[in-house]
Amino acid sequence: MLASLAIPPLAFSQTMLPDTVITASRVLQRAQDALPDVSLITRADIERSQARDLPTLLQNLAGMEITQSGGMGGVASLFMRGAESRHALVLVDGLPMNNLNFNLAAFEHLPLNGIERIEVVRGNVSSLYGSAALGGVIQIFTRQNSSDAGKGPWLETNGQLGSNNFRSGQVSAGQSWASGFGVNASSEKIQTQGFNAIAINFSQVFEAGRIGLMLRETHADVQYDSQWGPANQADESTSVLRNALLNASYKASSQLQWHFSLGQQADKLNAAVTAYPYFVNSQSQTSSVGAVWTLWPQHSLTSGYESTRQKIASDTAYNPTQRSLDSWRLGYQAQLKNQQWQLNVRRDQYSDFGEANTWYAGYGYFLTPALRVKASASTGFMAPTFNDLYYPWGGNPLLKPEKARSNEVGLQYIQAKWNARLTAFENRYTDLIDNDQFWTRTNIAKAKNQGVEVALAGQWQMSGWGLQQWRLSLTSQDPQNEITQQALARRAKTLAQAGLTQSWGYWDTGLQLRYSGARADDANILAAYTLLDLTATRALTPDLRLNLRLENATNQNYQSIYGYNMPKRGVFVGLRWAPAR
Repeated sequence: MLASLAIPPLAFSQTMLPDTVITASRVLQRAQDALPDVSLITRADIERSQARDLPTLLQNLAGMEITQSGGMGGVASLFMRGAESRHALVLVDGLPMNNLNFNLAAFEHLPLNGIERIEVVRGNVSSLYGSAALGGVIQIFTRQNSSDAGKGPWLETNGQLGSNNFRSGQVSAGQSWASGFGVNASSEKIQTQGFNAIAINFSQVFEAGRIGLMLRETHADVQYDSQWGPANQADESTSVLRNALLNASYKASSQLQWHFSLGQQADKLNAAVTAYPYFVNSQSQTSSVGAVWTLWPQHSLTSGYESTRQKIASDTAYNPTQRSLDSWRLGYQAQLKNQQWQLNVRRDQYSDFGEANTWYAGYGYFLTPALRVKASASTGFMAPTFNDLYYPWGGNPLLKPEKARSNEVGLQYIQAKWNARLTAFENRYTDLIDNDQFWTRTNIAKAKNQGVEVALAGQWQMSGWGLQQWRLSLTSQDPQNEITQQALARRAKTLAQAGLTQSWGYWDTGLQLRYSGARADDANILAAYTLLDLTATRALTPDLRLNLRLENATNQNYQSIYGYNMPKRGVFVGLRWAPAR
C-alpha cells in the first residue's frame, strides 16, 4: 500500500541549473540552500559511476543502505538513515512508484540510461509528500528535450559484457524543433536476470508554459539464490511496470505559476517459482493541481490538492481491495539576508483511516556566507499497507497507523572547491509496525533512531595529475525497539562511504569503498562487510569511450538479507558512443 501518492508541482517542467533542486521544498532553489539534507546525482555522475542499475548507484550515498534478495534484479529495499524501507517515497517525473502491497518501489528495474538527474532528500518530509515520505524522497527526472529547442536530433548508445553472463545494451535518442515540440525515447535490455525497458517522452513548450507526456514500460525476469526452497532450485519471479503521466504548467503572471498532472502506475509481480509462490497486481491513479506564488523576492507560497485512487489484486484475500486518498497542502519558504525559513502543513483524508495532519518547520542561519547552522522539527503519519492488514500469514486488520516525530540540527560549510555537512537527527515512532515472535504484524508502542552523519566532498587540481574529486561520509545511528531494546531489522549502526575519481589525459579512474556494520535480521545476525569497486574509462575518440568496472574487487562473501547470497567479484567491459550535442 502507498498511503499517499503525492505528485510534486512538475519540477521537471522548469529550467533547472546543474546545482538546483526542487524536491526539498517544492520550490526551485540552490541545492546548498535546501534546509533538509539533499544529494544531487547528475547525468555526468551516472555515466562516471558506470553503475549497472539504480540500487548500485544509490547505495554510494551517505546514510543509504540497500538490501536485496540476491543480486541485480532481485527485490530491493532502501533504508534512509535507519527509517523503514516502506518510508522511502520514489518518484519518477513526479509519478509515485511505490507498490500497494509492501509500499516498496521496484527501483531495481528502473533503467539508468533514461535518467537525467536524481534528487535525494533525507529525513521526514511527510508534510510535503504524504505518509510514504517518513524517511525521505528519491525523485528521478527523466531526460527531456524542452531546453534544446531547435537543436535537432541526438543519439547515444551503450553496451556492456561481464561476469555471470551479463550483457546489456542501451539506446537513447531525441529530437527537438524550433516550435518547442520535442520527443525523447530510451530503450534498455539487460540479460543476466532478464530486464527490458522502454520509455518515451513527448513535450511541447509554449511561451507561458509546457505540456508533457511520459510513457514507460519495464519487463523483468529474475532468478535468485534463496535457501528457503530446494537446494537445486533457482527461485524465479517476473514483474511488469507500466507508467503514464500527462502534466502541464502555466505561468499566469510573473508571480503565479500553475501545475497540473494526471498519472497512472501499474505494478505486476509474479513470484511463480519459490518456496511460497504468490502474485500481486497493483494500480494507482493520481491527479493533482498546484500553484507557486512568488509573494516578493525570496518569499514563496506553495499550495496544492492531490487525489489518489488505489486498487490491488492478488492470490491473497485482500478485503477491501481499494483505497482512496485526498490531500491538501500549504507551504511557505523565505530567505532574508542571513536567515531562512521553511514551513509546510498537510492534511490527508484516507477512506479507511480517517484524517491525518502533518507539519514541517525548518530554520537556517548563516554565520558567514559559507557557514550555516540549521534546525528542523516535523511530524509524520504512515497508514498500514494492504499486506500489513490482510496478508494471510501474519496480516493484522487491527493495526493502527504509524506516527512519527523528527528533529534535526546541522552545520554546513561550503567553499568553491570543498564542502562539509554535519547533521544530528532523531526520529521517534509511535505504533511502528513490525513482526512479533510469531511473524504477525503488530504495532510497537515506541521505536526510535538517533544518530549523527558527517559528509565531506571536494576537488583539487594537481600539476601532472589532472583533476581529482573525493567524497567521504560516516553515519552512526541506533535504530531500536524502545520496548525490547532490540535493534530494528536489517539496519546497521555504522555506515561509511569513500569515493575518489582521478582524471588525466584520456583516462578517468574511480574508486568506491563502502562499509556496512553488522545487522540483525530477526533471530539472525548478518556480518559486517566492506565492498570495493574500481572503474576506468578511456576516451578512444571524441565520441567513443571504453568503460571498465571491477565490482566487489576483494570477492567479499556477504548477505544483505538473511538467506540470500549477494554476487561475488564481477568484471565488466563496455563501449559508450555519444556524439557531442
